[in-house]
Amino acid sequence: MKKKKKEAMGELRMDSTADVAFLLLIFFIVTTIFAAEQGLTLVLPGKQKKQEDTVKVKESNIATIFVHENNSITLDKKPIEINHIKRAIEDRILANSKLVVVLKIHPEANYGMMVGCLDELKQANATKVSLKTAEK
Repeated sequence: MKKKKKEAMGELRMDSTADVAFLLLIFFIVTTIFAAEQGLTLVLPGKQKKQEDTVKVKESNIATIFVHENNSITLDKKPIEINHIKRAIEDRILANSKLVVVLKIHPEANYGMMVGCLDELKQANATKVSLKTAEK
């Protein structure tokens, strides 16, 4: 009777296991450190029950930005480029701390123009912004 030789079991190489573990650890540490970009926070009003719930604002405290259907922009009926909105609104806020910015958007206007205007208003630290859809 012959003795059977035991077959050698295959070896599991553990050399690179530590490397992979450290690479995964570094990856998760690096990706969780970056803070997510703060988006635009919009506080949408609830349903108005009474007419007296609306707030009356003096005309001198209102700056109206209108985005037309051809994506041109006006500030108080004067043409303005999108990259000049920040400076113009900053100056107006310095002159009048009660300034309310009304952003009127034509329904046919490019959505990116509205977002660009909101970005400019955020950079100008405009805290009182009203969004309105213009009539066609």
